[in-house]
Amino acid sequence: MHYKIEGTIRRNKGRFIIFAVLWLFMTIVLVIPIAYSIHMAEIGGTFNFEELINRFVGSYTNFGETIRKFW
Repeated sequence: MHYKIEGTIRRNKGRFIIFAVLWLFMTIVLVIPIAYSIHMAEIGGTFNFEELINRFVGSYTNFGETIRKFW
């Protein structure tokens, strides 16, 4: 049974690498700004929805400006 797993990994090695890179990209672009926005909105013990929206939109705006600088 072990040889079947090894063969599958060997045949799909490229797909696993592409999956890992896409997973990392999605984490950086989607999850980290959301988590940061929620954390900053909860500072002080209360949840501030306006701060959440401002931080969330600002993080994507800053990300877009950074990409434009490199192009």
